[in-house]
Amino acid sequence: MSPPTAADPTLDPLPLLRRHPWFAALPDALQQAIVARARPLRLAHGQALFHRRDPADAWYGILQGAIRIGAASAEGRELTLTYLEPGAWFGEISLFDGEPRTHDGQAQGDTVLLRVARADFEALLAEHPALARALLQLQSQRLRMMFGLIEAASLLPLPQRLAQQLLSLADTYGEPGPQPGTVRIALRLPQDALGQLLGTSRQRINQALKAWERDGWLQQRYGEIVLLRLDALRAEAGG
Repeated sequence: MSPPTAADPTLDPLPLLRRHPWFAALPDALQQAIVARARPLRLAHGQALFHRRDPADAWYGILQGAIRIGAASAEGRELTLTYLEPGAWFGEISLFDGEPRTHDGQAQGDTVLLRVARADFEALLAEHPALARALLQLQSQRLRMMFGLIEAASLLPLPQRLAQQLLSLADTYGEPGPQPGTVRIALRLPQDALGQLLGTSRQRINQALKAWERDGWLQQRYGEIVLLRLDALRAEAGG
């Protein structure tokens, strides 16, 4: 697989990054300092950014596209843990504890990143104490989210969790659909990956999606889902 390539140097990163509430809440001087120390790079769909157990050498922010975080067994079985959206920053855990990468990172769709090398990341922490506090807040948010997902997996039925997941993906990756009031999820998301996100099989995901398609709630196309009845999905998600 070819290495990442440099992205368009004329791309203005700040407006893209400020769409994410975590980055938008940083002081302007810190935002500027992060971008000044970052270098853009581009990944094609499916291209690896790093692999599990790789040494950590950088912190990353997403300008466009998405990064799939997952793992694969020796037998080739894959697990998708999450998709990181535009504006998200990731990779700091291994920079803090000095351990290798915990999971694989792979581009989902054509993706443009900002890369902050380890030395620059450490310089930012030394020069801007607010960054350390902001990263602690970010990790706290992710920990709360993880607890919520564990609770939902144990207590909520699959249709409710699937509706919640589709609405969450629509909030992050949604684009206007073919009819007014509809939303296209602009993320290549096969059913097996959706099943991995929810801890269930592709077959159960397929059954639920087909039932909702028959009811007119959504439409499945190759590699994408169009949400037609947001009201019905919200009612299902609310339980």
